[in-house]
Amino acid sequence: MPELPEVETIRRQLLPYCRGEQLAEIRFRTPGILKNSSIEEVTASLTGKTLTDIRRKGKFLVFDFQGNYLVVHLGMSGIFLKTETESRYPQHIHVEFHWCSSKSLYFQDMRKFGNIRFYPSPPEFPNVGIDPFDEELNEERLYQLLARHKSNLKLFLMNQAYIAGIGNIYASEILYQAKLSPFRKTNEVSPAEAAILLDAIRQVLQKAIERFGTTYSAYRTVNGTEGENQHFLKVYQRNDHPCPRCGERIVKTVLGNRSSFYCPRCQT
Repeated sequence: MPELPEVETIRRQLLPYCRGEQLAEIRFRTPGILKNSSIEEVTASLTGKTLTDIRRKGKFLVFDFQGNYLVVHLGMSGIFLKTETESRYPQHIHVEFHWCSSKSLYFQDMRKFGNIRFYPSPPEFPNVGIDPFDEELNEERLYQLLARHKSNLKLFLMNQAYIAGIGNIYASEILYQAKLSPFRKTNEVSPAEAAILLDAIRQVLQKAIERFGTTYSAYRTVNGTEGENQHFLKVYQRNDHPCPRCGERIVKTVLGNRSSFYCPRCQT
């Protein structure tokens, strides 16, 4: 599933392509992808409107059409394409955006777990936690968040209600960098360790953004290329490989029905 770095990469690539464009037509090939409104309402509200901004909230993209909003969740395999001919699976293109300038944009989702919602006013995200790059997320706030819970650190990082945007891949990489075991209880983390964890969260995610995200299956950038971060992962999908720090074998385990990867010597 695309996580924060992949969604942020897509946002950054869409902005120069779409911002300032006037929408001539939006076409839903798969009506069921629109979850909370009718196609008629969306068409009437957005046709002729200019896309003024694209923001990100956790793993959500928020398209601002002059005060009307489309919120897109990419699901497991959602991507955006500039031309239909770029698609290897055109039968899985579900939404078309056509701009007055003659540009187009296509939303493709092979596994159909993605969705789109429409809001005539700024959307709220009551179940989405603080963004890792939010200035309000400092060492003290993270420590307080950790102290209020008793879950494993890995599950805490993946819980979108606490910190938004971190999924399975980056949770494993963050904990490796912070030298913290995925089994550690959140309320056992010290203030000093919370500071190290926050630094690891931001460093791992920022590096992944600079490398255009991580591609393991369907994810592609708006430019049609794979991400590059998969070539730099330290532990994810590297079970039985030597730890880059100490040489111990990386272990694969299961937490919360998800595969987790860690070094049993380095991460305590």
